Amino acid sequence: MVQFLLYHFLFYQITMKKVLILLTSILFAMQMQAQDVTLLNRIREVNGKVKSFESDLANTMVKPKKTTTQNGKLYFVMPYEFSAQFNTGNYMIVNAQRIKMDIGRFHGTFKLKDGGMMQGLSRIFLYGFQGRIQDLANENGYTVSTNTEDGYHIITGTAKKKPLFGVGYKTVVFKYLTDSLLLKEIVLYDYNGNKDSYVISNVKYDIPIDKKTFQF
Repeated sequence: MVQFLLYHFLFYQITMKKVLILLTSILFAMQMQAQDVTLLNRIREVNGKVKSFESDLANTMVKPKKTTTQNGKLYFVMPYEFSAQFNTGNYMIVNAQRIKMDIGRFHGTFKLKDGGMMQGLSRIFLYGFQGRIQDLANENGYTVSTNTEDGYHIITGTAKKKPLFGVGYKTVVFKYLTDSLLLKEIVLYDYNGNKDSYVISNVKYDIPIDKKTFQF
């Protein structure tokens, strides 16, 4: 009888310990999720107030056997227009209906169709400029995580599954300054081990941008 009671007492103690650990983990996860949501909302609120900007732009493409860099200018007008022009002659121009580009493996003019690859690519940048990372995650089925280090809030979106033909980005990373919550860098990782980063600097906010910048 004593052994029976001792056994059940120990079993109860171990079970309660596991339950407490589980509850603690759940509460911690809920707290972290709440903090993530709060941060994402703050980033969206701040960047959503930016009507336009002009900046310097540095692009670095890292492939398994080659790294290339190029510099240029970036122009953005809320909500659907941006233009990246590089000193190499490469460019990416987006308006509400189309995207024209000559950069990396993309060359040509494409219509932006709902659910299309080109629309998905353009929205990585447009939503990044606007701080709409949760919207981007919802549309692409990304899992979102946040981290803060070295003066940046780092928001990472990770694809839950690989596209049918392996075309697209496995991970997208957005770096926002901790003091201002404004965008500093976008980094893209594809399924072939390539890394493509875009860093903005010397930003001039809410200035007039010539509409011809987005025409093609």
